[in-house]
Formats: sequence, structure tokens, C-alpha cells
Amino acid sequence: MEILDWAVHLVAAIILGFLIIIFVGRLTIVEGNSMSPTLQNNNILIIESITQRFGTIEQGDIVVLKIPELLSGRGKYAIKRVIAKENQHVIISDGKVYVDGIPLQEDYISTDETLSENSLYADIVVPEGCIFVLGDNRIPGKSSDSRYFGPVNEDRIVGRAWVRIYPFTDAGIVK
Repeated sequence: MEILDWAVHLVAAIILGFLIIIFVGRLTIVEGNSMSPTLQNNNILIIESITQRFGTIEQGDIVVLKIPELLSGRGKYAIKRVIAKENQHVIISDGKVYVDGIPLQEDYISTDETLSENSLYADIVVPEGCIFVLGDNRIPGKSSDSRYFGPVNEDRIVGRAWVRIYPFTDAGIVK
């Protein structure tokens, strides 16, 4: 009976663990520097999955996306900042990002300007059910983002970056 009791508890713990990973949140490791200076390579984050299920992803949120076909073989997941949501008009011009005609105040980016590099997506209305995402590292060639692959369907969001737990010196809420 004691073995059966242990087995029941083990199965319950495994099921609970899977439910937490699927519906609440999970750990993720940042690979690359496309979100620098906000996030660095090998930062460890907790991403939460509740917001996109029961709430709303907002402009400015940092999200993890499952988009392997858009990353040219450089991985399955990307972490980016939501710049605009459905039906918003994005223009990247003269080194600035404008959403609905208003220039974004982006004190989190790596350079003073955002270049569109002749992108097809430098002037676009975000389609229904999609988001427009950019990395914070705006140095040309340092971030594969919506400037290159366009808007991303919201159902590709795995979770929203919530807390950085490593390195310990930078631990805290991700903004």
C-alpha cells in the first residue's frame, strides 16, 4: 500500500507540474542579444501564460513567441517587445517608430534610432489578430523582428516575460 500511495502522489505531482507549465508559467533562458539592453544572453526568466488566456497583451509587453518558420533556422522561439496591436498603424521613418501617428518614447532601446532597412513592413496597419514586435537591440542586423518578417499572429504568443531570476544582480520584474 505504501508503494501505491507514493505512486499516486508522484502522478499527482507530475500532473500538477504539467498544468502549471501549460496554464500558469515556465522558466525560459534568453538566447542572443536581440533584447539588449533590457535582457541579455543567458538571462533566466519566468514567463507567465495567464495574460494571453484571460487578459490582454498590451503594447510595451515583452513576449515569447513560437515562430520557428520566421527565424530562418535560428531557433524556435523569439523574445520581443509588442510595439503595436491589431488595427494600429506602424510607421518606421527618420529613425523613429510611430504608432497611430505618435512617436514612441523608447528609452529602453540600444541606439538612438530605429532603422527600417527598406523593410516592406516600415508602413503597415497591423492585421486583425496580430501584433507587431521589435527587439530592443535596434542596431541593424541584431534583431530578427517584424521589420523583417512582418506582423505575428497572437496565437503564437507562448507567454509574457514576468520576472528575471538570473543574474541575481538584475533579478526583478521585467519591464
